[in-house]
Amino acid sequence: MSTRALPNHPRPTVASLTAANGQLRRQLAALRHDHAELLAATCAAVSAYYDGQALPLTMLIDTLDQLNALPEYAPQLTREALAAVDGETPTLLGRRIA
Repeated sequence: MSTRALPNHPRPTVASLTAANGQLRRQLAALRHDHAELLAATCAAVSAYYDGQALPLTMLIDTLDQLNALPEYAPQLTREALAAVDGETPTLLGRRIA
């Protein structure tokens, strides 16, 4: 059996536990709100898709943008597309610029 002494940690006070509990409750409420927003936006996007609307993902994209959760988008352009944008105008047959 080991005779090693356990580290001496100060016991948390009631005030520190209450403050930590309050902070965790606020974080949980914020996460629940964000989840509800995303769920509503997803349902709206699916309904818009089923209804045949032109841009069904706009509600979801706007909600992700408001929550600062929208991923960065860097379009991958081919050399021909970049040259067309720069004004060199090569012939682009069967390809889209973006």
